[in-house]
Amino acid sequence: MKLLTRLLVILLAAAHAARAQQLDTASALGGLRDARAACALDAGHLWERSLCGPIALVDPATRLVIATDSAGNRHRLPLGDAWVTSLPAGQFVANTSFDWAGRRWAMIMVPLPADRFDRVTLLMHEVFHREQDSLGLAGQDPPNNQLDERDGRTWFRLELRALTAALEALPASREAAREHVVSALTFRARRRLIYPLADSLESALEMQEGLAEYTGERLAMNATGEGPSRVARHLREFEKQASYVRSFGYATGPALGVLLDEFAPGWRAEVRATRDPARLLASGLRFVSPKDLAKQSDRRAARYGVEALAQEESQRDSVRRPKMLEYRRRFVEGPVLTLTQDFLGRSFNPNELVGFDVRNTVYPTGTLNSSWGSLEVTAKGALVANDYRTLIVGAGGLAPEAGARVVSGDGWKLTLASGYILAADAKRPGSWVVRKP
Repeated sequence: MKLLTRLLVILLAAAHAARAQQLDTASALGGLRDARAACALDAGHLWERSLCGPIALVDPATRLVIATDSAGNRHRLPLGDAWVTSLPAGQFVANTSFDWAGRRWAMIMVPLPADRFDRVTLLMHEVFHREQDSLGLAGQDPPNNQLDERDGRTWFRLELRALTAALEALPASREAAREHVVSALTFRARRRLIYPLADSLESALEMQEGLAEYTGERLAMNATGEGPSRVARHLREFEKQASYVRSFGYATGPALGVLLDEFAPGWRAEVRATRDPARLLASGLRFVSPKDLAKQSDRRAARYGVEALAQEESQRDSVRRPKMLEYRRRFVEGPVLTLTQDFLGRSFNPNELVGFDVRNTVYPTGTLNSSWGSLEVTAKGALVANDYRTLIVGAGGLAPEAGARVVSGDGWKLTLASGYILAADAKRPGSWVVRKP
């Protein structure tokens, strides 16, 4: 009874803190059953080992967890075929993988998607991340800021449209699908001719997030019986996203993976070495970039509505330019607060990021944390170095009280960890840094 009483106290306190917010336990339990069913149906086939393992569904408001398994000696309450407990203090909440009670877990925030295909995709995406290191498939997640520029976006959108058409052609016509894939690879080659570093940056994100999303959508296809047209639908919807900088792999990953399953079925055994799914697809189709790449890509682009697309991107670019000037005034010319770190935890919307330059990316909103504490960005953005070692927010008018542990600025709030202080930046008058005293 003591255990049950203590759990009830935790639940009541969390419920009071969350006020009217309710944790939909029925939906969460259904999601866990979907994950178990998808894993059992795969039976280790996709990556030659089982993906079954611990899953923690977390309510960000209350930090309550519905887990597939008990977590060490933490207080917990049985709930159907799962357990209810609370997340350890200090654990960052995000869709991610994390270590808990000596084991590696997949963490997914609730509520889960109502659509079963989307729900299984999300769950198994994070399950793959839990296993990614041990599978030898871990990558990095560098921002691809070339995809925020007009030419980068134009050739990327053409690639998306060609991949969409290829998926829609299956299974009725492999030859039609192949022709669309050749178009997609041609558009990718044209983009990489303009942006020489794009080959390594794009393939890194397609390894890290693209393979995870492919795994999610492939297992969702198995679980629901839907085919390549469902992946094509995802691509059509994805093209409408405001930013591709950090999210493009969520679209190209599943598309490349499903097309590889069709044209190069042994690819999953090779991708650990090549680290480049698109290159494997090109190899499977014996695609070689044409010598007259500009002429051939222009010719193929007409088939995918390039004229209207180019007009849309020109209009977007005219709106983007003044916004970029404002970011420059805020982060480069004006007073700032600078934080430095060896690691950076991030909870953010990958569909919002703005490419600032080749070294930095703007996070319009999000929660960022490191040894110095936690920074919540609600407006005006934060400038994050692409190696994650520096982080800048605007500090115009900032006048913190001496010894303050919580400091608020224009669009952000910083909660300092013990042992860190806010100090004037000796190198930049009117600016501030966070450091140890």
